[in-house]
Amino acid sequence: MIFYELVKLYEQLVQQQKISATEWMDEKVSYGLMLDREGAVVQLLSMKNEAGKARIMPVPQHPGRTSGVLPFFLWDNGTYLLGLDPAGKPEKARERFEASKRLHLDLLKDVDSEAAQAVKNFFLTWNPEEALEHGEIKPEAEELLKGANLVFYYRMKPLTEDEEIVRMWEFHGNRQEEKETGICLVTGKEEPIARLHPLIKGVRGAQPSGASLVSFNAEAFCSYELESGKNAQTGEETARAYGAALNYLLADRDRTFTAGDVTVTGWVEEGTEGYSDLMMAMLNQEETLRDEDIQNALKKLARGENITWREQEIDPDHPFYVLGLSPNAARLSVRFFLKNRFGEWLAHIRAHEKRLELVRPGYVTKPYLPYWMILEELKAPGGKDTIPPLTAALLQSILQDSRYPDELLYCTIRRIRADHRLSWKRAAILKAYLSKNSTNQKNREGCSVGLNTETNNQAYLLGRMFSLLENIQETSTGGQLNTTIKDQYLNSMCSTPALVMAQLLKLKESHMKKLRRDKPGLAITLDQQLMEIIYRLEIQIPRQLSLEEQAVFMLGYYHQTQKRYEIKQEKEG
Repeated sequence: MIFYELVKLYEQLVQQQKISATEWMDEKVSYGLMLDREGAVVQLLSMKNEAGKARIMPVPQHPGRTSGVLPFFLWDNGTYLLGLDPAGKPEKARERFEASKRLHLDLLKDVDSEAAQAVKNFFLTWNPEEALEHGEIKPEAEELLKGANLVFYYRMKPLTEDEEIVRMWEFHGNRQEEKETGICLVTGKEEPIARLHPLIKGVRGAQPSGASLVSFNAEAFCSYELESGKNAQTGEETARAYGAALNYLLADRDRTFTAGDVTVTGWVEEGTEGYSDLMMAMLNQEETLRDEDIQNALKKLARGENITWREQEIDPDHPFYVLGLSPNAARLSVRFFLKNRFGEWLAHIRAHEKRLELVRPGYVTKPYLPYWMILEELKAPGGKDTIPPLTAALLQSILQDSRYPDELLYCTIRRIRADHRLSWKRAAILKAYLSKNSTNQKNREGCSVGLNTETNNQAYLLGRMFSLLENIQETSTGGQLNTTIKDQYLNSMCSTPALVMAQLLKLKESHMKKLRRDKPGLAITLDQQLMEIIYRLEIQIPRQLSLEEQAVFMLGYYHQTQKRYEIKQEKEG
């Protein structure tokens, strides 16, 4: 299914002249190696742009390499084309140069153009041991030793444009003799079967040289004694096509985003790139793209209305695909592959954002909680890349408007209990989880945007009560304590409230004595608020709260605390 849709996308991209045909592929090239007729290097052309980045250009198709010796035709890095030794292993560098030499001399043996003769003369005369002393190579030696790619040039034109060489290469690629054929499982056509599948680049955490979606490097991965590509019969043309299409998508950072270990990209059937731009902006939720105009456009799409975005018409009924990939050693894992109407995707994302709506502190200016920010809140203390293993499951639940993974609740509660910090972001996550996942109507009563003074949910009332006890302590001491009851008792109160309630009420009485003496009016107000909650609590305080009830407790605590700050800001205003 994935390959079939990617092949369709490839055909669309070729028709639009956005990528090269299957015998060619787009690669990054930094230098042009200019040759004269005798094969001498006369100039090293820089092909970098103004930002100093390599140029993307069509080069002969190759299967990619992760290990071993595998030269590329007409272009490659300095080790293969010049014999440079970046690793202090001259024998390996010489071996790779000789492999490139054999490849070019073999492929060009019957090509008589001047450009082809120049390349053959180059390999017959070039001395790798003297490469770094060459006047054209020496100034760029540092970049070349780092692996910058080169392409052969002749008379100011890349050899990839020489008519005779191009004709030879395409004939070479189309030859089918001595190739085993079979039924391609993607297209249903009989064609030569790909032994190796293309390398896919651009997935965060995968090897920079690329990783495979399909590969078999041990007998345990093979079935019925079939070897290599025969285990997943895919035609050579089909493999090249899906690889070219996927590499095209992943190379465009405007149409991909990463969260944790998942790299996400998307495309539309027979549509413009505006769909991908808008979808990735929604998922990545960059602040510059979420202004009022975008919000209005999203509302129209959710209602089934067409819009114009970046001068492109967007139809909400257009099918749109979303693909999530993660690295797995030298391979890639498909975390999810989803298809739906474009407008339906956006409606699901908006429903998720609706569940996250919560009264927030006055300093918060963003009207939304991005997906990546949710993951940030779940990181372990001090962890840089320690993202919980729920990245793909969470994103998939948002896109499909399905239940959130249970790990979301567990990880959020764990983080709150670890650092005793209940931010508006974590409270919003708990509210969204309960709103979608909870089947207990009483627990769902705590999922209000602001303080719910009507519910008698015991966990919610206990959270409100704990917030008031904290307020009494802070007010009576002037906020001068280094350790508050939240630091000492939050974990116990939200999990086993009956065990600590007596101690908390005892501490409350000592704080109230001081408060009645210093601020009698405030003492009466706080005491009344506390008694109102106590009267609504059941006589038997719960000995233990479930994980879901702990989330309700946290929301009650957050809502009551936020209400306190709102009243304080109104008085100061």
